[in-house]
Amino acid sequence: MEFFSEDKVEKIVVDVPVVSTDTFCKDVLSLFEKDHDLLVVAVLQSGRPVGLVHRGDFIQRLASRFGYAVYEKRHITELMNDAPMIVDASNQLDFLINLLVTNDTQALLKGFVICRGNEYLGIGTALSLLQAQNERSEKRSEELLNAKNIAEQANRSKSEFLANMNHELRTPLNAIIGFTDIMQRELYGKIEPNQYREYVDIVNSSGTHLLGTINSILEMSKIEAGMLELKEEEIDIIEVIQSAVNMVRGLAEKKAITIKSQYNSDIPLMIADQTILRQVMLNLLSNAIKFSAEDTEISIMAYLAPTGSLVVDVIDQGVGIAEEDLERIMTPFYQVDGSHARMEEGTGLGLSIIKKYLDLHEADLDIKSTVGVGTEISISFPECRICPIGQEVKKTKKTA
Repeated sequence: MEFFSEDKVEKIVVDVPVVSTDTFCKDVLSLFEKDHDLLVVAVLQSGRPVGLVHRGDFIQRLASRFGYAVYEKRHITELMNDAPMIVDASNQLDFLINLLVTNDTQALLKGFVICRGNEYLGIGTALSLLQAQNERSEKRSEELLNAKNIAEQANRSKSEFLANMNHELRTPLNAIIGFTDIMQRELYGKIEPNQYREYVDIVNSSGTHLLGTINSILEMSKIEAGMLELKEEEIDIIEVIQSAVNMVRGLAEKKAITIKSQYNSDIPLMIADQTILRQVMLNLLSNAIKFSAEDTEISIMAYLAPTGSLVVDVIDQGVGIAEEDLERIMTPFYQVDGSHARMEEGTGLGLSIIKKYLDLHEADLDIKSTVGVGTEISISFPECRICPIGQEVKKTKKTA
C-alpha cells in the first residue's frame, strides 16, 4: 500500500533525464544544451542509481580538459553571462523569492547580482537565500513565542486580579441587595410614596442581576487562574440532579414548563465535587428553561452507558442552536444571535463555565441541537469516577 503525505520527502521529487553507464559524454552535454533549466542528470545501471551528473561540474571538467587551449588567450566576455539577474538590496525577500521562482529559475541555480542603486554589494545564491529565510523563520518563531508568553501572562494577571476581587465586588452588592430586600418587605415601616417602592424594586433586581453577572465572571477567572480546587467525595448523582430540579421548579412553573426526571434506582455512587456538579445541573436546567417556550417539556435522565460511563442527558424543546454556532458556544462571552436569544440577557459564560467544570472531572460534553426543535446536552463521566460496588474508591484533590 502506498502512502503520501505533504510532510514526506516524496513531495519534493523532481523528474530528471536518466542515462545509463554506457551513455557518451556528448549525449549528456546535448541534454544540458537542450534544457537550460536542467541542473542534474541521473545515471542508472540495471534500474539502480549509481551516480549523478551535475551541470556545473560536468561542464567544468569538459572545459578543463578540452577548452583551456581554445579560450586561454581570449577575454572572459566570450564565456560570461552578459545578462545576469540584478536585484536591488532594498527589495523584500518575499519579492525576490517570487521573482526567482516565477521569472528566472536559472538565477536561483547559478547566482544573481545584488546592488544598492548602482553600487555593487555582492552575489546572492540559493544557499544564502535559504539561510536568510531560515534566520527570518527563527526570528518570527521567537517573536510569536514572546507574544504568546506576554499574552498568557497578561491573561493570568487579569484572571488573578478578578479572582482576588471576590470580596471587593460581592460585599457591596450583597449589602445593596440585602438592604433593598428589607425595604421591600417594609420591616421598618411602609414605603411611601409608591414610586419609591418601584425604585427600590429596580435597585434590588438590578443588583441581583449584576451580582449574577459578576459571579459568572469571577468564577471563570478563578478557573483560568488555577485557583479552583475540587473537593471530591463519594456522591449520589441522582440526589444532585433532584436537588437542582427542585431549585428551578418554581422558575419552570412560571412558564408552565414540565420537568421530567428519568433514571434507574441502581445507579452507583461516583467521585466528584458535589457543589460544582450541582451548579452544572442548575446551569443546564436554567438555560433549558430560559430558552424554552411556555407549555413545553424538559427531560433530564441519568443512566450507565454500555461503555461503563455514567451519562446525564438534558433535553429541551426550546429555540435550538444553529449548526454554525455549536462549535462557538463554548467560547467565553460568545452569545448566539437570534431574537429570542437577544431578549434573554446573559454574559455568555454559562456553557463555557460548565465545560471547564466538566473538564476538571474528565467528563465529555456533547451538544446536539436543531433550530426550532430543541437541544440535547449529554454529559459522560468516565468509568474511573464510578464507585465499584463493595469497594472503597480513593478520593483525590484536583486544582483547576
